[in-house]
Amino acid sequence: MMLVFMVLAVILSVALIVLVTIQPRQTQIFSTDATSNIGKPSYWASQPIRKMLTLAISIALFILLLIYDCFL
Repeated sequence: MMLVFMVLAVILSVALIVLVTIQPRQTQIFSTDATSNIGKPSYWASQPIRKMLTLAISIALFILLLIYDCFL
């Protein structure tokens, strides 16, 4: 059972690292005001499937580590 948890943790960790690495970068310009972003897509509008998958894998890894810590 412990081996299954370790293998799942490694797989989820590597998947999370890869997904975070391929996330699109957003530039931050502090000199412009909030009105300059009107009409531009929001953060979740660009590539939502990749971002939701990253969120789901990070939650799954968190829950796996909680279960591993509580029950083993």
